[in-house]
Amino acid sequence: MPHDESDYKLYKRRWAFLVGIFILQFFAGISFASYGQINSFYVQFFNASHAQVDWITNARNISALIITLPLAWLIFKGKINLRGILLIIAVSSTIGLLLVTISLTNRSLLVLIVLGQILCGLSETVGVVGPSAYAAVWFPENQVGTAIASNILGLFLGDGFGYIVPSYLISHMSNSTMYNISTLTLDELAKGQRSLLEMYGSFLGISATVTIFFAIFITDRPPTPPTRAQELKNSRPEVERTTLDFWNEASLLFTNLSYVLICIVMGIVFQMPLIQNMMMPEIVADFNMSRHIKSSTLSGYVMCVFAFFAMIGVVIGGKVVDRCKKYKYLAFGGITGNVLSTVGITFSMIYKHKLGMFVSNALFGFFDGFSDVVLLEMATQLTYPVDETLVNTWMTGVQTCVALLLGVLGRLMFRTWKSLGVLSFQSAAMFVGIVLCFPVSSRNRRLEVESRVGTEDKPCTSRTPLLAAQQ
Repeated sequence: MPHDESDYKLYKRRWAFLVGIFILQFFAGISFASYGQINSFYVQFFNASHAQVDWITNARNISALIITLPLAWLIFKGKINLRGILLIIAVSSTIGLLLVTISLTNRSLLVLIVLGQILCGLSETVGVVGPSAYAAVWFPENQVGTAIASNILGLFLGDGFGYIVPSYLISHMSNSTMYNISTLTLDELAKGQRSLLEMYGSFLGISATVTIFFAIFITDRPPTPPTRAQELKNSRPEVERTTLDFWNEASLLFTNLSYVLICIVMGIVFQMPLIQNMMMPEIVADFNMSRHIKSSTLSGYVMCVFAFFAMIGVVIGGKVVDRCKKYKYLAFGGITGNVLSTVGITFSMIYKHKLGMFVSNALFGFFDGFSDVVLLEMATQLTYPVDETLVNTWMTGVQTCVALLLGVLGRLMFRTWKSLGVLSFQSAAMFVGIVLCFPVSSRNRRLEVESRVGTEDKPCTSRTPLLAAQQ
């Protein structure tokens, strides 16, 4: 049947909700970035090793291993929806920041900061599910890329903040290298402790405010759908879903080779900065790049450049995705840029070329942000009309498992072959991402709904399961 565009409506409040998600993603980015650059402080503050401090960062990935299956089940059974997803993001962020704040009140509470990071990781894990699902439900096709980019932008902005501000706050640390941490006095530790308490306390207040806002105002879907594709999905009759149905739908996803490959590639591309985040101060010190500046300070500047250009890549990626639907080619271009930039980082470090190090990290950030937007949109396009939230929940579980493996392997590479081994591993992993993209389908299923809507002159011929059921 022909349709009238006036049947669809866009709501201004979608932008208010988007700002709230942006803020929570900002805090998720901070939970990722704010520990690696001042790991010397945490090593002495908690009387821990560098490997133990790595787990403050790496703990954020544990949540995905625990939550993916139950979350996917609850989403499939209709026990949790988009509103529930966003409330999980907000509540886990708030409680996680609360535990992190409390942990900084006593030097024996290393376990508590790890638990707080697990909850912050839960917020980020579920937060990766949220952007494309929220964008698909509330935004038209020509704004989906922008909406996804806005969410990822918050994550990278949080990264940039976490790379620079904590290092700035711990300004009373000595000028010794990161390996000589015994020069920090109790007074210096106390001053750094107070500064970090103030920072995380303010984050806690903001996160709690966003949580209350979501609890009062946010809804699962707009009263009137924004697009034809969403109208058709909303019009599907409600049916009782059994456990067998759940496993059947999960098997449909995981027997979709393109989807599985995108999950793995997303894990490599989205999570590879984890290695640099955890070990960049050690890499800089190992290559003796910081003769006149502390390695933690120089690495903070390097990673901030990465985060800044990642934000530019996210914004441009969102705009490109809105206008160009050749997602596979875009993914090839973005990941190829990642490979070349990581190779540039390696050679810049070997030849002690600081400008090359900054430029290469800037390019790495740009292509990483660009690729993230493209890959998130590809996952929902390849699996339409399966619920976007379910699709991204499984994808998050897979890609976070990849991230956890990358983090462990990165530390192992550093112990075995030092910084050169880590950087070579980074480039090799990105190259694997390119290889895995080759078998991925270039089909855009959700767009087929938009381009094949039935009219009197041209009947609907879409082959998607959803439209076949509607005919």
